[in-house]
Amino acid sequence: MILDIFSNICMSMVMFIRDNPKDEKVNRNIELLRETEWFEGIYAQNEELFKKDENLRYIVGWAKVKKSLSNEKKTRKLQKRILEAINEG
Repeated sequence: MILDIFSNICMSMVMFIRDNPKDEKVNRNIELLRETEWFEGIYAQNEELFKKDENLRYIVGWAKVKKSLSNEKKTRKLQKRILEAINEG
């Protein structure tokens, strides 16, 4: 519980400092991710969240998708971050 609160505060601070990614970048990253089997299922079930949830759009927008998809460990890490954001949203 305390860790969640601290995590949310830190994420808010980072979002404030770094600003939100441009919609074009978020949409481009979503299209790259949709080419993967694991993401397509997540996207199909949560399409509205990907369009409206600021935290989720922030994570997808600032992710280095091409680099993440080229490495299994980084792919799992990105997948975990996306799923956590969906569960919070």
